[in-house]
Formats: sequence, C-alpha cells, structure tokens
Amino acid sequence: MSTEVLDERSRHVALVRAQAALIADSSRPVRRLVLSPGSKLTSSPRKRRHGRRGTPPPPPAARRHTSWRRRVIAAAALTVQVGLLALALMLPGFQVHKVTVVGTHLLTTGAVVAAAEVPEQSIWTINGAAIQARVQALAWVASAVVTTDLPATVEISVVERAPMLRIRRDGTDTLVASDGATLPAIDATPAARSGIPVLIDDRAGSPQAINPVLVQLLSSIAQRFNAVFGCSVAAYLWGADDVVSIWTRTGWRAVLGHLDTQDAIAALPAQIETLAALKGRLNFVKPSYGYIDLEAAPYPVSGGHPGLPAEVSAALLPVAPAIQPPQAASSVPPPTAPPTPRPTPATSASPTSGITLNTPPATTPTASP
Repeated sequence: MSTEVLDERSRHVALVRAQAALIADSSRPVRRLVLSPGSKLTSSPRKRRHGRRGTPPPPPAARRHTSWRRRVIAAAALTVQVGLLALALMLPGFQVHKVTVVGTHLLTTGAVVAAAEVPEQSIWTINGAAIQARVQALAWVASAVVTTDLPATVEISVVERAPMLRIRRDGTDTLVASDGATLPAIDATPAARSGIPVLIDDRAGSPQAINPVLVQLLSSIAQRFNAVFGCSVAAYLWGADDVVSIWTRTGWRAVLGHLDTQDAIAALPAQIETLAALKGRLNFVKPSYGYIDLEAAPYPVSGGHPGLPAEVSAALLPVAPAIQPPQAASSVPPPTAPPTPRPTPATSASPTSGITLNTPPATTPTASP
C-alpha cells in the first residue's frame, strides 16, 4: 500500500472544497418580522385575488327565479320564429305563380317553362338546381341559371346554341346546329327561323342526316358570299339527283355536284375559290347565264338563262308569325305528370318574357341568332 504525498497546492484546494461544503450544508436562519417599539403597520395597496368584488351573489331562490324567466323568454322567441316560418311557407303571396324566361332567341318561352316543370309551391322551398338540370337537358340550351325573385317569381336565364342551317323537306323546316343537333322549326321563335341559310332537301327516300362539317361549310359560305361575289345566297338545293347547287338571289346557280362523301366535302373550298376566280370574267350581279358548273373545278362551264325556281322563291319569303287564338285559363299539370309543351309563336316580341303558372305558356322572345 502506497501513500500519496500531496503538495502544497493540492492541500489548499482540498481545504477550500471542505469549507465550501460546510457552508452549503449548514442550516439557514429563518427571517422574522421584527418591529421596533412604537411603529405602526400600514395596509398594502395590492388587492388580494381571493377578495370579494361587487355585490354579493343573490340567494338561491332568486337565482332559480331568474333562470326560469330566461327559459320562458327563449321558448317564446323560438315559438314566434317557428310561427313566422310556417306563415311564410303557407302564405298564398309566397306561392310561385310566375316564371320569367330571359335569353331565349331560338326556343319559345313555353318550351323552356314546360321543360323546367316549376312546381306551384312556396318560393322558399324551390329547388333551383333541379330546375336548372331539367332546362339544360334541352338540346339547344348550352347553359341555364335559375334565380328566385320575391315574392313569387322564378327567373330562368338561358344561353342557347346558335343554329347554322335551316333544312326544308316536304314543306317542313328543321334547324341544325354546328354539332348536328336538330330542332323542329315549329318549336322555335319566328325571329330565330329567319336569317338562317336554307337547304332545300329534295332527295328521295327517308330524311338523311347531314354531315356537321358540311353544315358549317354551307353556313360559312352563305355568310361571306355577298362580300366576295356581290350577291347573296338565296338557298342551297340538294336535288333528287343528289346534286347540290347554290342558288343566288340574282337568279343563277353554282352546281357543286355530289357532297355525300368526305372527299367531296373536302373539295368544296376549292370549288368556291374557282368560282371566285371567275369574278372578272362573269357578271354575278346581272348575269346572262343560268348556271356555272363547278363539278370539274379546273374547268367550270356556264350556260342557261337566269331565273329562280318556285321552291327557291318560296324559301325567300319571310317567316310570318302565326296568330295565337285566345285560350281559356288552365292550371299547369303537377310536376309528376309528363310535360306536354304546346309552343306557339306570339304576335308581339320582347327580349324578356314571363309566364304565369295558371295560364297557358306564351311566346315573347326576340332577336335573330
């Protein structure tokens, strides 16, 4: 066993540590309040947190009386609110009795109202989303917005698709949109039926659908024809021989040939360009010829005498609105019954129209597409 000899520095450090431990472990004296004789105590400005403030709470009996009174007041207010709500739902003044249609230039107001099937119920319980879905189900309605107007009016704002062509077959007109959608012209307003290029379809057999690309081309040609040739298109004629011709208002026609294939439709712009190249050689406004054959586009041939056939002249006549006979008032069928629209054009026109639910639908929209 070896004994370590401490030097002077180590001994000093050990002594300091022993003294520090003795000071830390010693008991500390308790501080006591010592007052000198004759001194007086003063209160502190601080308030105790557990001190009472304000008036003392009411006795239990008073609290029970106040709680019962508040419950009675709350119950009475709730009863009044429920009564007012029930009164608003049952008052005849808030029962829907009028439907206003805005934005119709093609469809009749009666057709839109019939498709909407607005129920005769309180204005507060009208399901606008359901009415909007039914109106947008119409083929010629691009979008619709349904709003309510107090006290009892429902307003339907529609955006329609634009008709590109009016097809006449066997004396009946059908409107065609750019996507091929069709609409009987009798279901459209008189203003919408006018100003649209006419295609007279004399093809044999049952009615055949027309290629939507051809519909757009014929509509575009009719819009630009006057600016290029100085005369407008009277009508397109699709004859019984399946040959398509453009009849102009000055009495001559451009024979296009068969347009029942994709290749023939693709060649139509080239035929119009060939016709435009003849502008300096032929007088389109005062013609001395009756036709220009463009079936062989590089080699056009002209001949005949000018003049419009009877069926083309009939297509130029303006569409006269039918006079709606007076009818007795009748109620609208319930929502569960299938709609039976009977749109008829009216003698007056207005951009905004309204229909009362207890009268037959009226037609009042205007404007041409």
